[in-house]
Amino acid sequence: MPEIASPRKLRFRWIIFGALAAILAVVLVLAGVFLFKHAEQPPARGEAKIRIAVLPFDNLTGDPKQEYVSDGFAEELISQLGRLNHDQLGVIARTSVMGYKNTHKPLKNIARELDVNYVLEGSVRRSENGFRIGMHLVRADDDAQVWAQEYDRPVGDLMKLEEEVAQTVAEEIQVKLTPAPSPEAQVPRNVSRDAYVYYLQGRFNLNMRTGETLINAVNSFDQAIRQDPGFAQAYAGLADSYNMLIFYGYLPERETVAKARAAAIKAIELDGSLAQGHASLGYIYFLWEWNWQQAETEFKRAIALDNSYSAGHHWYALYLTAMGRRDESLSQIQLAHELDPLSPIVTTASGYIAYFAQRYDQAATPCESVLQQDSKFMVAHTVLGLAREAQGDYATAIAEFQKALQLSGRRAPAYLDNLGHAYAVSGQRTQAEEILKELEEAVKSGKAGEEAAAATLIALGLQDRALSSMEKNIAKGDLALIWLKVDPRFDSLRPSPRFQALLQRGGFPP
Repeated sequence: MPEIASPRKLRFRWIIFGALAAILAVVLVLAGVFLFKHAEQPPARGEAKIRIAVLPFDNLTGDPKQEYVSDGFAEELISQLGRLNHDQLGVIARTSVMGYKNTHKPLKNIARELDVNYVLEGSVRRSENGFRIGMHLVRADDDAQVWAQEYDRPVGDLMKLEEEVAQTVAEEIQVKLTPAPSPEAQVPRNVSRDAYVYYLQGRFNLNMRTGETLINAVNSFDQAIRQDPGFAQAYAGLADSYNMLIFYGYLPERETVAKARAAAIKAIELDGSLAQGHASLGYIYFLWEWNWQQAETEFKRAIALDNSYSAGHHWYALYLTAMGRRDESLSQIQLAHELDPLSPIVTTASGYIAYFAQRYDQAATPCESVLQQDSKFMVAHTVLGLAREAQGDYATAIAEFQKALQLSGRRAPAYLDNLGHAYAVSGQRTQAEEILKELEEAVKSGKAGEEAAAATLIALGLQDRALSSMEKNIAKGDLALIWLKVDPRFDSLRPSPRFQALLQRGGFPP
């Protein structure tokens, strides 16, 4: 039979229950006060980065020829923001935001597509002394304007204004600025009006990526340097222009690499905190000179200086791929893609890296996505062809290689070699041999090195000829052989001592 509590015991229990309830109420009140006071505080350090997109500025000058000013100012502002606190701030790259130029899409939609917390918009007008720059910062989650300002500045003061605006924006979104600038940093300086105009024209032309505009970019950067020999950014732009002219085959590698290297080194000498200069030099060491150790040093330095510089992550990812460091490469290209989600070249590069990692489904998907937006993007056709060939879909691979070859004007020997290899592995030997003859003519005329037909030779069963052609060129650091360690088309040669000796001669890590 259960014990019946006495009235005294019951009173005692009620006293205890009452005391506990009172304590709980106090705790809840204090918690509510704490949450109310801290609800509007910025996120604690160490949480996810704040992400911002600087949209293309509107050209309100009334002169379409002044487009380079509005585009250039926005691009340089992206660069300045990228140099701030890397742990707290991520900045979307120029390539992705340019897709929203002259669009009327709601800011909330843009912010969602780019996965950003803030959007910075602006416009450029003519003023009596130079330009009037108007800007406003919008918070993505509620479309609220956080900050707005207009500035009247002469052209030569625009570079200092970019740094000033970047710091103001950081303060408005409660990002703690890096305590101290890099000891290598150049003291903020004005440049002459003419130098800055030439520089903006150079950047505008560089971003167009055609043979004509790249040559125009070189001329514009040269003019900027003549006007101001201490203009570090102009030297970095010049190095990038030379690198692109070599890569796309518009200028000969042998004569142009030295110019690219000299420009990149000068940019670093003038301003060692400029990520673009270090990344350009790393690109030269990697692609043209095969100086693996120095390439990695420069890429790492560029990323340390500006963790939002998508090209630094992109080029470093390609370097890591060539070295056979698969997981690191995939990680770096993912970072590049997060910073530049709409860039066709970064998206395609993610497919290229997946191909070398022998993840062929992952290689094909991003390329198909790019081609849905731009059916003439020849690099995506090439990578998609490689992926489909590796999957055994030879008809699609051949069609993709033919399209890339057509878009390149049949200028690139590598595209011919891709097509020759696909013909051979699909059993179309006659067509493969015709491609081989065309490649041999390119070698005789000096338009290609002997190694240019290596993949086609391997697929035709001419391994000795393939090895001999590569042995003659491996010491030159030829671009066609840079993927020697990871290209699956060379897998049949890997057991050969001659092939292993090739890797050693090229300095590839074991």
